[in-house]
Amino acid sequence: MEKVDVPERPSKSAWVSVWLAFGAGIAASLAANIAHAGAGAGAKAVAGWAPLALLLCSEVMTRVPAPRHRLLKAAQVLGTIIVAGVAALASYRHMRGLALEYGEDDLTANTLPLSVDGLVVVASIGLVVLSQLRHAAIAAERAAALARAAEQEAFLAAVAAPPVPPPPVPVAVPQPEPVPPAAVPQPEPDPEPEPDPVPVPQSARVPLPPLDVVVPPEPWPARQPVPDPDLVPPDGADENAAARKAWRDSVAASEPLTGKALGDRFKRSERWGRNRIKEARRELQAEQEAGGDVAGETDQQDARVPVGAGAE
Repeated sequence: MEKVDVPERPSKSAWVSVWLAFGAGIAASLAANIAHAGAGAGAKAVAGWAPLALLLCSEVMTRVPAPRHRLLKAAQVLGTIIVAGVAALASYRHMRGLALEYGEDDLTANTLPLSVDGLVVVASIGLVVLSQLRHAAIAAERAAALARAAEQEAFLAAVAAPPVPPPPVPVAVPQPEPVPPAAVPQPEPDPEPEPDPVPVPQSARVPLPPLDVVVPPEPWPARQPVPDPDLVPPDGADENAAARKAWRDSVAASEPLTGKALGDRFKRSERWGRNRIKEARRELQAEQEAGGDVAGETDQQDARVPVGAGAE
């Protein structure tokens, strides 16, 4: 957002100086008019009205903004010029006559009123300029305040608003290719009904021999259980036999290994170690049932186990 250039307001010292000059000129013109007027109150009021009218016009010009319409603005300026001209003429004649009454020469009497009228004109122009600068500064300050408020509202709205999701990417839907009429499968015609078979006479039928149930001499072999792949991994019988032997040695040493410890020793899982322990326990149970010594027959059994026997 563009930064609004805010002009400075006229200083108080400028206002005080211009108002003092304008007030001094009006006071001098008013005093000369009243002093040179007749003895009656009406004559003094008429003589003092022109400076007061110029003072009021200057106050209106400085306090009230100028109208935007050109005709109204021209009428306001024209009216102020008329009031200022009448006040200058009345002040000039009254001050010139007063100066002649007090014994001034013609040159002084003719030029002294011009100093008062010139001071009033310069002070009036200064008041108009200062009022314009003040109105411009007020308008710029108001615009800057509105710009800051709009920027703050936009920032708060952007912070409070949820993030806008990106627009969905359109996905091209493949159109089905037209199928030529020749490729469309045509329904097959219904097959012709077969003729009814010729009935065979009763005398032509051949009797079948009786069928006896054949029982095998021996019962069917029992279904062999399917080996569990987890119990026999595809590593070979050497590693399985070594694991079983390690566990049996630990049992003989009264420090039996757990499934996790056995698996860690052979870099296998805990389940693999438990499966090897189950196999070793089966071997011990089989040896005990056969009446053999577990500790004495372990080495002989391992020596008789051929390579690949543990993979079954």
